Amino acid sequence: ALPKLGPETLKIKERLLGKRSELLNLIQSSKSLERDVGDLTFSNEIDLASSLEGREMIFQLTSRDRNELRLIEDALFRINEGTYGACESCEKKISLKRLQTLPFAALCIDCQEEAENL
Repeated sequence: ALPKLGPETLKIKERLLGKRSELLNLIQSSKSLERDVGDLTFSNEIDLASSLEGREMIFQLTSRDRNELRLIEDALFRINEGTYGACESCEKKISLKRLQTLPFAALCIDCQEEAENL
């Protein structure tokens, strides 16, 4: 059985699911955009350069989005497992304010700062 979720966690789960489908759509549309860019024939070097720039932008966008998607999937998994909101490092409760700001946070603020200072 799924763990019973508090109203705050339910709200966060809804946000995560919304963001997830938004990202999936974005990744899908950037894939078709990538195909379109690949089909273009270039009349000159400038077109080629701007197309490569566009392609680079698409790649950066999608790798950042894929990373965020992975974080969201992890958070949704933790919600379903009943471990959401607990720091993966020290197991203390992550503050609600932090989770509302960064719904896929897996570390409390102290552990996060420690990880960033390594």
